[in-house]
Amino acid sequence: MSEIVEHVGPDGEVSRLPAGERVLWTGAPDQRSLARFFLRERWILAFVAVSFSLGAAEALQHADGAMARVVGVATLSAVMALIAIVSVRLMAWQLARSSQYVVTNRRLYFNIGIVMRADANIPYSSIETIDLLHRPDGSADLMVTLTDQQEIPWLLLFPHMSWRGVRRGRPTFRGLRDHKTASDAIVGALRANSLPQPGSDAPVVTTVPSAPTGVRQQVGSATPSPA
Repeated sequence: MSEIVEHVGPDGEVSRLPAGERVLWTGAPDQRSLARFFLRERWILAFVAVSFSLGAAEALQHADGAMARVVGVATLSAVMALIAIVSVRLMAWQLARSSQYVVTNRRLYFNIGIVMRADANIPYSSIETIDLLHRPDGSADLMVTLTDQQEIPWLLLFPHMSWRGVRRGRPTFRGLRDHKTASDAIVGALRANSLPQPGSDAPVVTTVPSAPTGVRQQVGSATPSPA
């Protein structure tokens, strides 16, 4: 289990890092990406649209006052859509402003929490693979697969956890616009931390070609390459 530490102040300033540790990249989720892909803004609007269609179809079955009923259903649907959009955007804004991701030469840091702040770090020795999930809007989720010996309680990092394609939760940098810089920093740090020492057989980092937009891309691995 990763150690919980204090490392980022309320204003996002990185501090109290151990001697010899330096910051390679810092970032935060993009609120538009969070609204669309994590909070499912379009799914909510689709639900409102379906509700309006059903309500309008039912209203048109009445011979008297059909148009008035349709107008009433349309007004109610518009109010519901407005409340949904405002709620989702407000939640996305709060998540984005309260989340800070930090990549150092030794580990990944999460400084998160809207009401209660939580600080967690993941040493590179606990990381098995790093994957990018590309989104149609150009953002990406950077997902960390931990080794079998490591596990972080999902409640600690929620909603910065992903279960896509796996049974165990994976710590996730969500909605990154600067995902290439972040992934390059992590892959470089993984490579540096897995360099073989004299007389040792340390694992190496492997990379794969870029994947098409919208699919998963493995950008780094802490497991040995095939001989």
